[in-house]
Amino acid sequence: MFRRVLLFVVIAGVIVSLVGLGARVIPVQAQTGGGNLLVNGDFESGAGEAWPFQDGIPEVQIAPGWRAFYVDQRPAYAKIPDYCAPDDTHCAWGRPEFRGTSAAEFAYRIHGGFLSQKYFSWNRQHEAGLYQTVGNITPGTLLRFQIYMQTWSCLPGEQWNDCPTAHLSNQPAPMHTKVGIDPTGGTNPWSPTVVWSPEKDAYDVYTLFTVEATAQASSVTVFTYSRADWPEPWPRIANDVYIDDGSLVAIGQGQVQPTTAPPPTPGLPQPTSAVPAAPAATSTPRPDGAVIHVVKPGDTLLGIAIQYGVGLEELQRLNAGTLGPNNLIVVGQELVISGTAISLPTPTATPQATAPITTSVVVTTPATPATVAPTPLTDKAALCVLAYNDANADLMRQTSTESLVPGAVVSLVGMNGPAGSYTTDGISEPYCFQNLEPGNYILRQTPATGYTATGPAEWGVLLGAGQTYALEIGYAAGASPAPAVEENTPEATEPTPTPENDSGKVASTLMKIVQISGIIVAVLAVGVGVLFFLSRRKM
Repeated sequence: MFRRVLLFVVIAGVIVSLVGLGARVIPVQAQTGGGNLLVNGDFESGAGEAWPFQDGIPEVQIAPGWRAFYVDQRPAYAKIPDYCAPDDTHCAWGRPEFRGTSAAEFAYRIHGGFLSQKYFSWNRQHEAGLYQTVGNITPGTLLRFQIYMQTWSCLPGEQWNDCPTAHLSNQPAPMHTKVGIDPTGGTNPWSPTVVWSPEKDAYDVYTLFTVEATAQASSVTVFTYSRADWPEPWPRIANDVYIDDGSLVAIGQGQVQPTTAPPPTPGLPQPTSAVPAAPAATSTPRPDGAVIHVVKPGDTLLGIAIQYGVGLEELQRLNAGTLGPNNLIVVGQELVISGTAISLPTPTATPQATAPITTSVVVTTPATPATVAPTPLTDKAALCVLAYNDANADLMRQTSTESLVPGAVVSLVGMNGPAGSYTTDGISEPYCFQNLEPGNYILRQTPATGYTATGPAEWGVLLGAGQTYALEIGYAAGASPAPAVEENTPEATEPTPTPENDSGKVASTLMKIVQISGIIVAVLAVGVGVLFFLSRRKM
């Protein structure tokens, strides 16, 4: 009887060891650290002011807290059009121009808030990106860097300087977009110590890029990277990259202290390392009793409607003539929440695109006292979602023509694990995940039957205390929409993995196999030895 019990214990030990090995090979990570460690991760710092010129170069205008890198001379591996002389290292190649983009200019180039970083090269290839070094990190801390990027690559049409598909890509060339972490804190993007994510296409849609690495020093450096590549080689007049809403968080062992901001840039305010809490809904009553909301960074019209308990259509009616295309609002704009609709005076000047826009309000008729009370302030956050039929695949909902979609499943995961799941019914949305702790969240979506998503499969959202964030997820019936291209045009091929990356993956896999095999053999050897000893005793 004793031998049977011991044999059962040995077998159970082998099974438990195998389960433990499986957990080591495919870990289930959970965010356990604090908030965003990046300075100006949302690229909103310095709104309304000119971003600084890096190293005094007027064409390199970078968001506070970040730095740019780029390759000035054309490298040997770049392919060039036939019209380029081999010794002309600037033909079809050059340093891109770095600028900021605002929602007032191009709302579809903003992922969240009012600003994003862009860089572009006109009729030239480039290799470039951004980086930021984060200090005060405990070595051994497992970190996750994620950021959204969008690209635009266009082959010209009949006119050499015109993109026939407007802001959508036309026969795009590979852009080789990816992100990385140097766990040693180095700032050389070509260093072998940088851990890179896989390359992904991000044409015309903000796409989430993620990479993880374990800190080996008291500082780490995060990178974004792109290389405009013309393999045919056919010149592309547009080679643009847009970057927004990045975060670096601790998700494993070790603790990370708040990062120290870089030295202040002369003439500009010092950026802060802490993630600013998004302002809660606040209202200002007018003398006539109407309630006014001043738009803050991160606000959306749908989110404001939810915060105040006002219908979206009513909010549109009250502010008719002051909203931009697709319900576009800008920081500093005044919105009527309740009372009498407003009308705008005849504009006398066009506001600058890079500065927040304040809309003047003129009362045309007496108003009745407000009947809608603002939602009480709270330190919790909310994320409200809806699914809609994105018929034209432009990622912006036209409420009059694009209806809600039932059957889509959305799941929210926060720093402490799952935060809820919901299946849309196409009637009662938007649905709000309520009482959320401020911090980073990932919203994953599964399309309804017969639909495909027109945007990314998952969305990263940073929620501040008291913030209600509204997210509209687009779906198209049938196959996934593709950028407009000419017929019989070869599609852009996926980037070929480099030998270094392949060998690294193979070596890592072999190492895991060796480790697993060695432990299994050791456990089995112990079990066989015990059984052999018991058999000898019986004899």
